[in-house]
Amino acid sequence: MKKSIHSFQTLAIAIAILGIASLAHAANLSDKDKEFLAGYEKAHTALAADDLSTAKAAAADLGNEGAELSKSNSLKDARAAFEKLSAKAKQLATGQPGYRVYHCPMLNKDWVQTSTATANPYGGKEMVGCGEIQK
Repeated sequence: MKKSIHSFQTLAIAIAILGIASLAHAANLSDKDKEFLAGYEKAHTALAADDLSTAKAAAADLGNEGAELSKSNSLKDARAAFEKLSAKAKQLATGQPGYRVYHCPMLNKDWVQTSTATANPYGGKEMVGCGEIQK
């Protein structure tokens, strides 16, 4: 019985440490990270509306990271480039208040957005509502 209580206490301490670490991460967004997420959000909104030119302009504001998206010649290419940006956005947004990671089960793709209304950037107008918030 003592071993079970000790294991539980160790687990509780580990969970508390992880919670503190995630709170510390949440507070550590640099101005550059915030700018990235703002530009990413603009590109996301444009792609959800099938607006290639606005998505390309938003990506241009992301510097080198947005280069591939800013040079895209089609929505298909832009969405492929956006998927790469989503990996970074997910990393930055994890644990941050106001950001939500969504998943489209039909396309098996993830993205980050601030709104609670699903706006799928990979499916555009045809699939704008397809997706769910990840827990």
